[in-house]
Amino acid sequence: MMIAALNKISSCPPFSTADSLRSLLKYLVTQTVENPGEPIREAHIPAAVFNKTEGFDPRQDSTVRVQTSRLRSKLSEYYLGEGQRDEWVLEVPKGSYMVTLRQREIEALAAIEVVKEKMVAPRWLCALGGFMLGVLLTVLVMRSIA
Repeated sequence: MMIAALNKISSCPPFSTADSLRSLLKYLVTQTVENPGEPIREAHIPAAVFNKTEGFDPRQDSTVRVQTSRLRSKLSEYYLGEGQRDEWVLEVPKGSYMVTLRQREIEALAAIEVVKEKMVAPRWLCALGGFMLGVLLTVLVMRSIA
């Protein structure tokens, strides 16, 4: 399931154009699947993902932490957009580099649909707002001319 979720995510926005984040996610998923229960060490990630030398010092270089934070943000972005209907969710919990796989509950998927419907304003409301803005601008222009 984790590999299938990875493959789906990798080809979709926001990951389709983020090569380094896609590589990081692939590495973390692969390590999690191939070595279950073993923690992924920050010191191994730079050489495997970012082509950094073996002398990498995580205390001096925050690349891995910064990129992992960006990865978490991109995963959230994906699951709020393109992946909002995905049944399975990949997560990289803070304080860890191991990837977790969580199944969404049916109620959570339904709640996303309700929120999405409420966020979209009816077309008549948008038209009314545009009309009112036009009237306001006309009044302001007329006042400045007079």
